[in-house]
Amino acid sequence: MRFALSSGSLYTYGLDRFFQLAAEAGFDGVEVLIDARFDTRHPTYLLRLMERYGLPILSLHAPFRPERLEGWPKSPSRSLAATAEVAVKVGAGIVVVHPPFRADRGFARWLLHDLAAWQKGHPNPRIALENMPLKWLRWWPFPLDLWRLSRPEEWASFPQLCLDTTHLAARGLEAFSVYERWRERIIHVHLSNARRKGRRMQEHHRLEDGDLDLGAFLGRLAGDGYSGVVVVELKPQVLEAEDEERVRAHLRRQLAFCRKYGQRTDPPGTTEVKRCANGFESFKGTSPGRR
Repeated sequence: MRFALSSGSLYTYGLDRFFQLAAEAGFDGVEVLIDARFDTRHPTYLLRLMERYGLPILSLHAPFRPERLEGWPKSPSRSLAATAEVAVKVGAGIVVVHPPFRADRGFARWLLHDLAAWQKGHPNPRIALENMPLKWLRWWPFPLDLWRLSRPEEWASFPQLCLDTTHLAARGLEAFSVYERWRERIIHVHLSNARRKGRRMQEHHRLEDGDLDLGAFLGRLAGDGYSGVVVVELKPQVLEAEDEERVRAHLRRQLAFCRKYGQRTDPPGTTEVKRCANGFESFKGTSPGRR
């Protein structure tokens, strides 16, 4: 598997600086989140950065709220198509898309009924639907499900999925069981840890800093022969983005973590399940290879 860094991890930095830091840390590539900055969606500039730092763009992430972007299609389906056009130009093989908000019934219908036909006519890049978390609002006493099509039981209509570990944790779901059910469809992984604080789950922590056993999860992927991209997707605060030297040190540690656990060569064996104090299950050992 290859390990990439998401530009969302350092969205407070310029794109050139992000590429430089990802290259210095030794990542195999990057995932670029298209946002309000024209640089994130300008193929010529993106190609220039790829050449300058010798770092491929392995995936693109479609905008969260395309209606807020100047000079970009406002419709979510057209935004997805525009993202795919940029991906073709920069050689990115995967486009990650969020499921629709509750109010967006039109995009939900398009994903359910039209995406497959669109993908057949546009086989490259592959579109991967990402699972989303429950959302805590300051003024509301319990978490809300703001998205459609983000529960595992709703994924049968989508042949290609992006599994986000911290988003699963925020829903109280366990990554191994979700992976086991849908592993033949999972072509992309967003990797970050989560930490429970009271009733709430804090998301996008560093890989070694949280309640999830991400080392065991990477080992499971490696044991199954997963050959896709694993994207480290954190938040600037946990990388201490105000201090670039600390960012450099954190990024090196994140990649070292990935390489340590994601390239294990343990022989296939029986998977042992243990119950963690936070209520999630984690797996120790490896399992037989991917079917």
